Order: sequence, then structure tokens, then C-alpha cells
Amino acid sequence: MPANLPPAYHEAERRYRAAKTTEDKLAALEEMLRLIPKHKGTEKLQAGLKSRAAKLKRQPTQKGGAKSHSHHIPREGAGQVALVGPPNGGKSALVSRLTHAAPQVAEYPFTTREALPGMMAFEDVAIQLVDLPPLSEEHVEPWLYDVVRQADLLWLVVEHTNSLDELELTQRLLSEKRIEPVPWGTAAGEEVPAGCVCKPALLVVTGMDRPEGAENLEILRELIPRDWPISPVSTLDGSGLDELARASFRALDLIRVYTKRPGKPADRGQPFTLPRGATVGELAAAIHKDLREQLDFARIWGDSAFDGQTVQRDHVLADGDVVEIHM
Repeated sequence: MPANLPPAYHEAERRYRAAKTTEDKLAALEEMLRLIPKHKGTEKLQAGLKSRAAKLKRQPTQKGGAKSHSHHIPREGAGQVALVGPPNGGKSALVSRLTHAAPQVAEYPFTTREALPGMMAFEDVAIQLVDLPPLSEEHVEPWLYDVVRQADLLWLVVEHTNSLDELELTQRLLSEKRIEPVPWGTAAGEEVPAGCVCKPALLVVTGMDRPEGAENLEILRELIPRDWPISPVSTLDGSGLDELARASFRALDLIRVYTKRPGKPADRGQPFTLPRGATVGELAAAIHKDLREQLDFARIWGDSAFDGQTVQRDHVLADGDVVEIHM
């Protein structure tokens, strides 16, 4: 099957070959992965790009003549969410409330100095949250942007009293490193510069337990320049946290698929999480690398077919489907 690579992919590839720094190479590879058509004819090429990106993330980077090391947080769970924002926005308090991680939480700025991952539960899946040091005009940990580039989703975390200014600061500092947070559910605009890495993002507004929180939120909704999906939350009384977890799962654009053996009930203990649009063949490969080639057919129970329907490997799955693999 021909790859049919679009012109924008070839332009990103040209930038990758011309890049002098690890940061620029990673940005170009991210764009190539975003632009490459997703079908069987490009599977090897996709794997090669991912392998190159992984190697770069493990190598020292050269920036302005000084050596630094690229941070890489191993992915766990259904997806990886990076928490980004200015000092005292509430990132660490969110991670502390939603996971078993124990970040240092304090009223003074720059408490967080290292990346701290933790697992957030959503129904029967877990989503990895990564607490990051703050974004600031005075100082930003140089490796922070590597973590942001590798994440599947961004939470832009701002405090309700100064939310618009904090959002604009966060967007500007990310843009200076050629990272464009895109409101989830909208397409990246034509104004995004070539070579910029686009990341789906949710706007998380903290402090909704405060008396003025609701009023400040309405002001933000009136002033915000784009149609941001806003998640107002409080880490003190827990309001909005369940909705934030649900919105994050939707923004990761995943489906949950359950498997069963012939004559046995479905295994509801731990679903397979796959990208929306995944097929039976891709599920088989996720179960075991050799199973895709051994697959004969599958039977489906769920929204993508009538119960017990026999389907082939190119059948597109839906969230909640139960699949019985036959070899």
C-alpha cells in the first residue's frame, strides 16, 4: 500500500534533516508523526519515526553551547497529561488530590522543581498526570518543554483571580518554544507557524471554592479569546474533579475495549485502551504482537455491531465493545 505522504510531511522531514539541536529534531519528528497518514502502508514508517524520537529523548541535547539532558517520563495508563502553568496555579494540589503522588504543596512559588508523575483514576482506566515546575518569565526548567512535547494532553492550570493573564503568559512561553496548545475539540488555526508542535489542551481554573470564584469564572468566559473547554475545579471541596477526569478521557480520544474467550464472560477487569478509530486488527496487535497475523475473524458485542456479529480485522471498534478473537 503506498504511503501517499502529504507535502506538509515532506516539509517537516526537510526541517528534521536540517535541524541542529535535539529540541528542533524532536519538534520536526512530532509534526511528521502528526501529519503521516495512519494506515497499514505507513506502519513501518510510523514505527521508525517513534523509534528516532525515543532515542533523541534519551540523548543529551545541545542548546547554546551548553549540554543538558532531555527528560523522558515513561508513559503509564491510558494516556499522559502534563500540567502546565504559572507559579501557585494549583498544579501540585491537583496531582495530590487526584493521585497517590505526594508533591510538595505550599503557598510560596516554585515549590515544584522536578517532574512528578501520578495516576488518576477514571472509571475503569488510569490516566497519568505529570506535575511540572512552573512557567515563569524569570526562570523555566529547560527540560520542561521536552515533557510537554511528549505528553498526549495538556492541562493549562490557572488560578481564578488572574486566570486570563496567566493563560496568556502560559501560551506565550510555550509558543516561544514552538509548542501550540490547541483547545480540545477545535482544529489548529492557520496561524500556527510551520514546525510548531500542536498539543490538545484543557483550561483548568482552580479555586472554585472561593466566594469570588464563580464571578471570576464568568468574567473569564466573556474575555477569553478562543472557545476554550474550561474545567472549573476546587481541590478543597472536590467540585469539578470528576468532570475534569471525564473531559480528559474524552480529550485523549480513546476507546475502551474488553475481550472474552469463546463461551466465557467478558473480562471487565482491565480494558484495552486504543485510539478512536482503531480496528480489530490493531486490538489483536495490542494483545500480542503476533496475534494480528494469526487472526481469522472476531465476534463483537457492542455499539459497533449487533451482538455476536462476525467481523474481519478491518472492522472499526467503538468504546465499550466486547471482542472475541478467533484464530
